[in-house]
Amino acid sequence: MAKMKALGLTQTLGHGIRECSLKTNIIMPKRKRVHLIIVTDCGGSDEGRYRITAGRCFFPHEPRITFFPTESMNTLHCGFTAAAHALSTIDLFGPLRQGEQIGILANAAPRHGTENGRRLRGEDRKPEGEEIYALKLRNGVWVIGPNAGYNFFFLENQVVESFLLTDTSGRSTPFRSMEVMVPAFAKIFGADFPHLHLTKKKLQVADGEDGVFVADWDSHGNIYLVSTVPDKLWVPARNQSCAFHIGTRHIARLRHVNGIFAGNTGEQTLTVGSLHLNGKPVYYIVIVGGNAHSFFGNPPVGTRVQIEEE
Repeated sequence: MAKMKALGLTQTLGHGIRECSLKTNIIMPKRKRVHLIIVTDCGGSDEGRYRITAGRCFFPHEPRITFFPTESMNTLHCGFTAAAHALSTIDLFGPLRQGEQIGILANAAPRHGTENGRRLRGEDRKPEGEEIYALKLRNGVWVIGPNAGYNFFFLENQVVESFLLTDTSGRSTPFRSMEVMVPAFAKIFGADFPHLHLTKKKLQVADGEDGVFVADWDSHGNIYLVSTVPDKLWVPARNQSCAFHIGTRHIARLRHVNGIFAGNTGEQTLTVGSLHLNGKPVYYIVIVGGNAHSFFGNPPVGTRVQIEEE
């Protein structure tokens, strides 16, 4: 009986039946509400690997995963998707709630062979890839990714803290977004990964190219545009029309209207939708009742959109 008490066992008798119950002092960890948004040019079967990695790194918590596949090595697509699709949707529903933790992985990093890498990317080119940063935004969301191209271009002014992320494990990997960046989110949110280090360092983002560019499109063929110049330099007045070159082969004659359904059927229009970028609405090219993307020759991300010179 003494042994049973020492082990926390209690004995009860009733109707001739002996019962034993075990009193335990195990405290289950409180489940964290973590939402990991993965914006990456690693799609296909790699999505499964990201999910497995997140499950292992965040255990015993169960992170929710949202996956945005982007064009291969295209930082404009990655940066726009992270800021316009992911971040603006988060902000649409107000401040983060107590205990709500959200991370955005923004990963695209152009690569070149050793024979031309320095020529294309300069003498400071790092064979292992650009430096990885962990950024805390003013709304409490964390963003992690390589400081390459436009990955951070559209959210730079929202950064309140920036950290250089380094991996001291000695392991070399071409899949840093899965093997380094996902565990880094788990570390920020409370897990122990002693080989990952965060050192305060000011983020320096390269200047973008001036202009208006195709940034994405939706399943209806509406083309999303991103601009690095003031709207007044290219957006016509409401109900006014202007001709634009989309790439070098197509001309769009767009009327500026108020809403994606505001034009006449078949009309080529310029309007804003629900997406926002740094608090400003994103402009769309819309053909009411049609598919603007296919109509204008399926322009890829990065295609320049220019006002036709008179």
